[in-house]
Amino acid sequence: MCARTVSGIAGSGVVMVAVIHGQGGSEVVAVGGPVVAGKWIGIAGRGDFLDDALAALLRERGYQVVALTPRNGTHRVDLVFFRVVGGGRDADRYRSLVSQAAPVVVLGPRDPDMVSTIPNAVWLQYSMDTNAVVTTVERLIGPADEGPRGPAPQLSAREKDAVVAYAMGMTVREVATELGVAPTTVSTHLDRARAKYIAAGRPADGKIGLLRCALEDGLIPCPCRSRW
Repeated sequence: MCARTVSGIAGSGVVMVAVIHGQGGSEVVAVGGPVVAGKWIGIAGRGDFLDDALAALLRERGYQVVALTPRNGTHRVDLVFFRVVGGGRDADRYRSLVSQAAPVVVLGPRDPDMVSTIPNAVWLQYSMDTNAVVTTVERLIGPADEGPRGPAPQLSAREKDAVVAYAMGMTVREVATELGVAPTTVSTHLDRARAKYIAAGRPADGKIGLLRCALEDGLIPCPCRSRW
């Protein structure tokens, strides 16, 4: 089982959405709150871990991030990150996902159809250092309006182990077996970790909230920490 966090539209605002993949299929669960102020960046990605890494990097710098999908492509954003898929499908995919005039950063190799579709786009390669990615964003839309995320709380070694294993898809009982402790002990570790994140101003509700915080703090290896 694994989990991936994206953002979507529900009702009158943007919510964080958990897409949990297991042997029995996928389940979509809303876990977040309404639209917040700040500069919004839309990611028209490929639905993989790298989308999460890019989102974590941008959120760390104070930007708000939403995944652009056919359902919410009209969400207002200040900048679009478009990841190239290839196979001659990107121009049509771009038109279906992006319906607004906002600066565009394309991640991937140059494609003639895409160059003609968005001639003013900035093209970046995956080999670029993440500092260059952030510098490009700040050059196009300026620094984030909101301040950086809260500090990383001081989790104990056992709390970190429990958070990582649970956030990566294990059940409480599976984590307990992995760590050689009782399930109630695992629940206590997770509750204490959540309380510490809340105290730092970083709510970590449910499995997806802990996954997001673990990615942002580097507890789970993430390619956004160095190079793509």
